[in-house]
Amino acid sequence: MILKKSVYRTLKEKKFQYAGVAVLLLLAVMLYVSLSMAITTLESRNETFSKDYKQESFHFVAGEDVADEKLSVWEDEYNVTLEKREYADFQVEDSTLRVFTTTESVNIPYIAEGRAPTSDQELAISKVYAEKHQYELGDAITLDDREFEITGFVYLPDYIYMVEQMTDLLADAEKFGVAVVSGSSFSVNGQTEILGWTENGDVPDGFRESVSEETALLQFVNSEDNPRIGFVETEIEGAKGMTTTLPLFILALSIAMVLMLMKRRMEMQRKEIGTLMALGYRKKELVRHYLGYAWFIGLGGTVGGLTAGAGLSVPLSNLYANYFNLPALSMFDWDPFVLVIGFVIPLLLLILLTTFVISRTLRTEPLTLLRPKEMSNGKKSWLEKLPLLQKGGFIRRFRLRLLVRNKARSFYIFIGVMFSTVLLLFGLITFNSMDQLVETTYKEILKYDYAVHYQSLMTEETEDEQSPFTMNELGVVDEDVKITAYGMEKDNEFIQLSAEGESLQSDFSEGAIISAPLAAVLGVGEGDEINLKNSLNSDTMQIEVAAVADLYIGNNLYLPREELNGFLGFPDEAYTGTWQKQSPENSENVYMVEDKQKAIDSFESTTGATRASVAGMAVFAVLIGVIVLTLLTNLIVEENSPSISLFKVMGYHDKEVSKLVLSVYTSIVLIAYFVSIPLASLSLQQTMNKLVQETGFLMPTDVAWWMVVIGFIVILLTYWLSLGLSKRKLKNVSLQEALKKQQD
Repeated sequence: MILKKSVYRTLKEKKFQYAGVAVLLLLAVMLYVSLSMAITTLESRNETFSKDYKQESFHFVAGEDVADEKLSVWEDEYNVTLEKREYADFQVEDSTLRVFTTTESVNIPYIAEGRAPTSDQELAISKVYAEKHQYELGDAITLDDREFEITGFVYLPDYIYMVEQMTDLLADAEKFGVAVVSGSSFSVNGQTEILGWTENGDVPDGFRESVSEETALLQFVNSEDNPRIGFVETEIEGAKGMTTTLPLFILALSIAMVLMLMKRRMEMQRKEIGTLMALGYRKKELVRHYLGYAWFIGLGGTVGGLTAGAGLSVPLSNLYANYFNLPALSMFDWDPFVLVIGFVIPLLLLILLTTFVISRTLRTEPLTLLRPKEMSNGKKSWLEKLPLLQKGGFIRRFRLRLLVRNKARSFYIFIGVMFSTVLLLFGLITFNSMDQLVETTYKEILKYDYAVHYQSLMTEETEDEQSPFTMNELGVVDEDVKITAYGMEKDNEFIQLSAEGESLQSDFSEGAIISAPLAAVLGVGEGDEINLKNSLNSDTMQIEVAAVADLYIGNNLYLPREELNGFLGFPDEAYTGTWQKQSPENSENVYMVEDKQKAIDSFESTTGATRASVAGMAVFAVLIGVIVLTLLTNLIVEENSPSISLFKVMGYHDKEVSKLVLSVYTSIVLIAYFVSIPLASLSLQQTMNKLVQETGFLMPTDVAWWMVVIGFIVILLTYWLSLGLSKRKLKNVSLQEALKKQQD
């Protein structure tokens, strides 16, 4: 009972230290539990929605109408479910609403609220689009002078990531939404696509070739290559890695801090421990006593983290669901295993490692513990014997010896600052990369305003303000990679390929120019060769990479138009689309129009969310930094309180003492910061290279000078804040501490 009172008294006296470590542990557990539960819920909803509502395995767009009888023949021959779906785009204020006819077998609409449309004047609209435009059930919406009543909120299995064009990177519900109308009562005058579903989700062997023999294919997209379907799965896989990496690092910081606190506690109570052992206390009793500190931190951090994580996972799950346009088929899905890991693993590691530290001290004989530590161990480390530490004035030698004698603490500060810096720079690099991506790709390279794609091959002469191009999908021999190949004129003014500000147009005749994402996916560079495969007839062609352009979106490859047409078997003068400055006036034979400004607006509309995420990362990085640095500097003051007291007796002012004892780790902080800069860039680059095959874009990870300056200011302010908090403790060290030490 007496020993328990000692634990309570120490916890009360050192509440900041132990509470700070508990908060670190709480953050680690909270991040793991909240992210794991949110991802589990997202994954469960995605799998259920995709399975129950027959998410497409593929879809294709034919150059001409395909008879229903032919679809039935293909269904029987390849054991596949096929269904036609019509759609058209309508302008609603400053946004585009894509309206689909209702399907019954593939991509079945899910009505979350209200009911499905049944009459000519009714439609169901996507919920996130309705929220952005403040539409309610029963409201009227006008499409091309026709008024419709909104009867329900709908979700489509093939528009989970709701982008207008498959080349778009960011979904923006304010600019684009989807809706469904009754297929039996409303016929849209637009495009027709054929949806396909198979039991295993794969395209049947030979199916695409059979379709190509019957009709020209304008588009054939597998579900795995469809960003509207695949991006959510990529996000899930990427987030799963984050659920362990970040929390594990914070957990390591918190456990290391506990071990330092316990080691310090054992050193301060050497005489008490020796006395208790001499009086007959068993080692097991003393181990249980000192484990009380670890149990307090462990239970407080894990239970608090589990509670906060479970509560945070609910809004996080809803945020994911809204972003990915997923219906709440289940309110909350959680894995009990996550709770077990979040509670047991941190607590088990903490108790086992703390037991090891305590047991090491208790192996010492009682008489040795009763002697002052300086008498029992008066050896100098080899670092202290270095000539560098013997030169200079007293202040310099004292500061260097303080660093050398606390190597573990210096390393801990180094790791803590590095972690905070990397986290901060991740946010800054990501924020800058989005702007750089838009500026380089859409403004410096892609000079056109509209890309017009036709339903069939065109051979007519184009107008002066147009530039023809051929676009087709190619494969790579022995690689599961899809390439979007463009055949274009060398001297066209609408595509200005460049790298690091230098034009690549002169390299165009020397081989293929590829985008940065394609170079990363294939692991190739200038001078390497690519074996291309024609997806229409399985012909192959080996081509040399002339250059890699600073084009960060899409697995694109650029060739002279005649060369690509020859490989595809098209006439030399044929083209599938045109780049131009003006919107097409005649929509006849037009399959799709890409509006570059819409893509730019989509990026810019997400700037607010990006800034919020960067600010959140910065706050989190500062929080971790303040906790780690303040805990350590407080521990330094406590450990050196006799020396601080002696300095005060000798006439040193508080500022001078602070410079001697606290500011000694400034060099460690600076070194850690500058080491972290290339580390952050390389880490983010490696992460992007892993995700590029699924996402189709590669963000530039260059570190600009303003990022270094901002990061430096934030880290220094964090360090100074922790020093300021510790200086208050330093001022409270009394002049009697030195006398107490002498009495001991």
